[in-house]
Amino acid sequence: MSGSEINYSYGHTVTAPAGSSGEYSLLTVTAAKRLVVKRVTVHFPAGSGYYLQIAILRGAEQVIPDGGYLVGDDSTIVVEREQEFLSGEEVKVYYNNTDAANEHSCFILIEGVRE
Repeated sequence: MSGSEINYSYGHTVTAPAGSSGEYSLLTVTAAKRLVVKRVTVHFPAGSGYYLQIAILRGAEQVIPDGGYLVGDDSTIVVEREQEFLSGEEVKVYYNNTDAANEHSCFILIEGVRE
């Protein structure tokens, strides 16, 4: 699988209201298909102040990063990893905005091989 070329990408901006946390479904793998995520890129715009914590989930299982959260401020984080999602499974994002006064957002790009 490691030699397969990326043939699928999906990008989405996630916005978390002030002081909120939760999960958001980024995408659902098409029936009778599978998706092997190879790269996740998260861009935090200037002013994010490291307040917004992000993790990628498969169901209830955190798969990216292995532990903790992705955070940033005017930065882009790229995680290279092979993570399989089967037919009907959701790729979700967990978010936690630790800023009680302001909403924060980030852009998430999922790239992989869909078969």
